[in-house]
Amino acid sequence: MKLSVIVPVYNVEKYLPRCLGSLLRQGLKVGECEVICVNDGSPDNSARILIDYESKYPDMFKVITQENMGVGEARNTGMKAARGEWITFLDSDDYVTDGGYKFILDHFCDEGVDVVHFNWLQIYTDGKTLYDPNTKPDGEIVFDGDAAIVYNQRKLPYTCVKFYNRSFLQEHHICFEKSSFMEDESFNFDVFLQHPRLRVVSSNIYRYEQGNPNSSLTTVNKEKVKKQLELVLYMVEKMQKYLQEGDGILKPAAWRNAHTFSVHYYNKMLKAGLTWSEWRQCSQPIKLQRIYKCDVSLESSFFGKLIALLKNGSGSFYLVYFFTAFFMYKIFLRWIRPRVVVSNS
Repeated sequence: MKLSVIVPVYNVEKYLPRCLGSLLRQGLKVGECEVICVNDGSPDNSARILIDYESKYPDMFKVITQENMGVGEARNTGMKAARGEWITFLDSDDYVTDGGYKFILDHFCDEGVDVVHFNWLQIYTDGKTLYDPNTKPDGEIVFDGDAAIVYNQRKLPYTCVKFYNRSFLQEHHICFEKSSFMEDESFNFDVFLQHPRLRVVSSNIYRYEQGNPNSSLTTVNKEKVKKQLELVLYMVEKMQKYLQEGDGILKPAAWRNAHTFSVHYYNKMLKAGLTWSEWRQCSQPIKLQRIYKCDVSLESSFFGKLIALLKNGSGSFYLVYFFTAFFMYKIFLRWIRPRVVVSNS
């Protein structure tokens, strides 16, 4: 078995056929690829769709059902059942271009390579892309060596755009955190901490859905945000513990991750519409970390810089917080950004 594809499934009946259908078009023979779908207690008709695919393609699809435990635990369940030499993850509202996985396996998964990282495109449900789509699998190696070198220099997010050597993961006992907050960053930090041989390739095969209203990245409410405060503080403390006690090889990456956890949580706070007392309850512990502010210099557009400045100011003043949330989610994301995307498509 060459490849195990792990697909966590929760409340995605609209997107699931597209996701699973794309896996049938990867050009891999029977016995070369298995798809492990973990139904994480999905309340919609996703279970029926999974059963249909498993019955039609029993040599390829395997369905595991569990109570709702979050995407990290669903992936852990899939990893325990995996038999492939390589493991990758596919979110059930996303998909892979035809033949993409076969191209990666045939050209880049050599002996001695532990992790292969490839590229993705952001898409919307209507088919529009943020960038020019490249549907033909191609690409070349742009880095091949110790993962710590490139990981310190740039973010390598998303477990879904990587192939992991299963033996490597097992040898180092690497799995996802039980918390459902930025699992990918924590998982990849544990991976790169072991100095794997990383191969970065320019292949652009993964399609990352931006229009799913039920996505864990878009569904935010007050109670969820307040519960996640403990998780983000745990993640920040994990990075700080490494900075104090670790070998320091990944020091730049650890600082970046701690900052990313805090800023990402602050984005959720903005979207949740917190009252003044709730905002204080959530913002004070984050402010004490002294790493919650956005880096304005990283933004290239006028609106990006403006939003970054507003975020930084809203960390201290509730009225600025309220205005920033209104501007981002009622005006910018609803009216301005879609027009920019359409004009650039």
